[in-house]
Amino acid sequence: MVSPTKPPIGHEYCVGQASGDIMPPMMPTCPHFALLDDANGACRLFQQLRDCDHLPAAELDRLDDVLHQGWQRGWHALLWLPYEWGVALHGLEPDHTAMTVYWFGQQSLLSPSQAEAWLAAADDGAPAGIRHIGSDTDQAAYLAAVAQIQQAIARGDVYQINYTVRLQGESHGRPLALYRRLRARQPVPYGVLACLPDAGELPVWTLGLSPELFLQFDADATLRTRPMKGTAPRSGHDGQDAAAAALRQDAKNRAENVMIVDLLRNDLGRVAVTGSVRVPQAFEVSAYGSVWQMTSTVEAQPRPGTRLADILRAAFPCGSITGAPKRMSMQLIRQLENGPRGLYTGSIGYVAPCRNALGFSGCLNVVIRTLQLTPQAGGGHRVCMGVGSGIVADSDARAEYRECGWKSRFVTDLPPSFRLIETMQVTDGRCALLAHHIDRLCRSAADWRFAADEGDIRRLLQAAVAAVPASGCWRLKVILQADGSWQAEHQPLALSDAPVTVLLHPDSRIATQVLQRYKTDYRPLHDLAWQTAVQHGAFDSLLFDEDGRLLEGGRSNVLLRIDGVWHTPAEHLSLLPGVMRSAVLAQPQRWLGCDAVRQSELDYQQVQAAEQLLLCNALRGLMPVAQRLAVALPA
Repeated sequence: MVSPTKPPIGHEYCVGQASGDIMPPMMPTCPHFALLDDANGACRLFQQLRDCDHLPAAELDRLDDVLHQGWQRGWHALLWLPYEWGVALHGLEPDHTAMTVYWFGQQSLLSPSQAEAWLAAADDGAPAGIRHIGSDTDQAAYLAAVAQIQQAIARGDVYQINYTVRLQGESHGRPLALYRRLRARQPVPYGVLACLPDAGELPVWTLGLSPELFLQFDADATLRTRPMKGTAPRSGHDGQDAAAAALRQDAKNRAENVMIVDLLRNDLGRVAVTGSVRVPQAFEVSAYGSVWQMTSTVEAQPRPGTRLADILRAAFPCGSITGAPKRMSMQLIRQLENGPRGLYTGSIGYVAPCRNALGFSGCLNVVIRTLQLTPQAGGGHRVCMGVGSGIVADSDARAEYRECGWKSRFVTDLPPSFRLIETMQVTDGRCALLAHHIDRLCRSAADWRFAADEGDIRRLLQAAVAAVPASGCWRLKVILQADGSWQAEHQPLALSDAPVTVLLHPDSRIATQVLQRYKTDYRPLHDLAWQTAVQHGAFDSLLFDEDGRLLEGGRSNVLLRIDGVWHTPAEHLSLLPGVMRSAVLAQPQRWLGCDAVRQSELDYQQVQAAEQLLLCNALRGLMPVAQRLAVALPA
């Protein structure tokens, strides 16, 4: 960072005084921001990213000078401390990881309701969620690692190890919308929503639902930490859960808590006035989402002249996520865990200038219950979330494995926020394509973990068909909810053999999204496509992806004959595998009089040049296209 030219700001405020009211939702031209989200207090919204300073462990002593330079420029500091930076700080691995100070030009204080209003204003309403999430460590490997830890404890190497694993999956929808859903399920005091550039300048999202405080620097210069040790699943939400009382009295969890409290008392004691370290609260049990957590509070008064660098050197990473003693625990963690932790079990927070003995105030969390989302090819984001538990001599390995499940179920049990749809033609009491509908709905329900198996789906679709009048032609729509409940509606269907008109334009492109491959109740661009076609007297509009490859129509799949060969867009593209399309691919001789249909990548020119074009869907079968109109979708 260049040296500032502005005069010092005078340290006239504590705890980061806000620089304005609620900011408008972030603009696409400046996407980087961070929200430090306290469900019960002040939330801090950082916008207008100006600069960042990267400090490897060997350069920690520069930190306080770097902070004062940024504050003199009127900027606001967000601290980003990966776990491995702390490993290097203790001399246990090469110094390849840096802590980062992100500098923002604007900071706003928001109430929890104002923060929610800001999030809602920036949410486009599209479904958001996670699927295909699983652990990088199976139960057998987990039990083996716990056995090694307990052997180390028996040798006297350590008293406790916080052993962690990684969950990995993929997300769909906007990360901001996903955070809103998780925030509603698990309100916490040290939440984070951030979109910041990684080393390659890609926007990496961090969705943190942490209930744990690492360090708080009060306006009176008190240092405070609140380690969290002891977990139990919640079975009720009235505050009278028997599990909470049992956790509070559980000898194993209390002993685990005491070990870490002693460790953190020692850490703070390294920078504290002699005799000032105290534990004002011990063994407090609080509800956070689906679990009860036991915490204790440790406080201290820092010695005169203590710098932030001194405090971090003494206390980072937080002992609650390493074990005791800290350095040996971190050595064993490196040997036992499958890979680096990254930001997980590190810390995120802010510091601001303040007229107290330290010269600053602020707050840093422990990065747990936190998802990191990185963009992936084909749309959506790759999701990684760490989860762990403290292992002591009398830990039951299987119970610890279950505890990891309790802690992560606010993510792993997040239900889809959309419904699955099947729209069928029923003629004289029979659905000719019923087997294809059953197959598609079964695959979709399994992919998204709907609470309906193949037998359930077969029975519900058969029941829906049986409820349609036994004569005439009907449109039957079946809607399946994530919890397995369903509803059906039917109405008369008028069919026609007349050729149809289609809108065809190279600019009718849509962004790749995973949900495009499924028949759901959220398909706004596809609905726009066919509704625009109807406005122009056509049946449908054809859609292309960002690379100009043909996908489908708004309510139909596409079949093309080029040089005597039938083609359809390949299923690996972002298109819905329609039921009629599936029937044609299964029996091309019956439907098209040919031996095979090629699944191909087709561009606009090939579509224009095709000697024959057919649309198809389950309601109307095969529809010859008589006319192609050059009309693009509305911008």
